[in-house]
Amino acid sequence: MTWIVSISDFERNASALSPSTLQAAQAALHENGCVLLRGVFPQAGIDYLRESYESDWGRDETEMAIAAKRPAPNPVLRVGEKRYEVLVKLSGAFANPMLFANPLLHPFLASELGSDMRISGVTAVASYPGAELQRIHSDNAYLFEQDEVSTNLPTYAINVAIPLIDVDQSIGPTAVCLGSHRWPEKRPVAPEQLVSVDIRRGDCLLIDYRTKHSGMPNRSTVARPILYIVYARNWFFDEVNHMGRPSLNMPLEDFAALPDPVKPLLSRAYSLQMRARYLFQT
Repeated sequence: MTWIVSISDFERNASALSPSTLQAAQAALHENGCVLLRGVFPQAGIDYLRESYESDWGRDETEMAIAAKRPAPNPVLRVGEKRYEVLVKLSGAFANPMLFANPLLHPFLASELGSDMRISGVTAVASYPGAELQRIHSDNAYLFEQDEVSTNLPTYAINVAIPLIDVDQSIGPTAVCLGSHRWPEKRPVAPEQLVSVDIRRGDCLLIDYRTKHSGMPNRSTVARPILYIVYARNWFFDEVNHMGRPSLNMPLEDFAALPDPVKPLLSRAYSLQMRARYLFQT
């Protein structure tokens, strides 16, 4: 079973996956714990996102290291040597529904997480030249202590990785351990068990929250920014990875400007803003 599924020009023009492509993507995710979808987003749109990201976070590694040392709540988090995760402001290019409610991607995610799924977090991770292999990890602990229970459940959250530049092996793509979402939680993963391929602008890598993965070393001379959008069942919220800051940052005016059908998907962004406003006022 391949874990790479390509989107055709016909599907892109129709803004809908064919039944066979949807079935192939579902089968790949179920068996491998991940699926790489080729050509979901227009490259021009990704370039616009990169420009917006660099306008806010186009800093060198030294500046990011200093920023990460500031006390919480801090939008910058060090997640490895020469690796930094930032809380992206969902405004401008990052508030475009074609990004987070993409018609090619949204129905597939809804088929896995339910039509009432929610976006749990939006961040970007930049690895800088000289970054070594990231610690191999899954995005959350298993929901239950019994491996035989957790490994046989449907997925409850999916991390969608969207590269903002073309990422080859020298730059260091996200690598995955295929099928590890069905392994016992404490089973170790050796680096040689990881699989990675070049990922182009417009592609996205969907990773089950249980699947072991890692950022590959950055042997290039450029920083590698990847956007991560976490979609989850409506009862799951990732508290573990966002203890010292919110997981979503969308100004209320940007939320209000969203089309009404899209607002439930980002309702947690609204909730976080309103809670912060209440606490500030009191």
